[in-house]
Amino acid sequence: MVNYRWIFCLLFIPLPALHAQELGEESYGIASFYSNSFYAKKTANQELLKRNTYTAAHRIYPFNTLLEVTNIYNKKSVIVRINDRGPYKRGRIIDLTEAAAKKINLRKVGLAKVKIKVIGFENEVMLIPYHDLELETTPKFSSKFYQKTRLKYKKKYRVKKNIRNKKYVKKKSK
Repeated sequence: MVNYRWIFCLLFIPLPALHAQELGEESYGIASFYSNSFYAKKTANQELLKRNTYTAAHRIYPFNTLLEVTNIYNKKSVIVRINDRGPYKRGRIIDLTEAAAKKINLRKVGLAKVKIKVIGFENEVMLIPYHDLELETTPKFSSKFYQKTRLKYKKKYRVKKNIRNKKYVKKKSK
């Protein structure tokens, strides 16, 4: 006999890796940066961790999610791609690489309160959520929107040669 109570419990357990995020979703927390011992080792999605890339570790966002990380204290921001899991230290929300930490002045301080905003998925940056995009009017094609090949000037300009009487001209010294 099949125990349906176990199947029911397994179906409704929320998995952190399947976190459905919305474009433009914001969260706040403490950010840190990777220790030197993590560089040149493989991340959770089997990439090598490099100091000069703008990548980060987050516990629940899917890989290749693009996040805008803004330091709340100085309002500097950086766009990073999620390629690792972590941080596993209590109270921290994101781990940044050295290049991303320098960009928002986190390297000198160590920890900072940040705002994280989802701005895209898998190398596609969208600053407006998909469900907010719509056409206000149907597109119209008109000749006035195309650049003309030749520019026509109404006035013809020429350089004046005799401007001795002007105040702004330097006089020749003898």
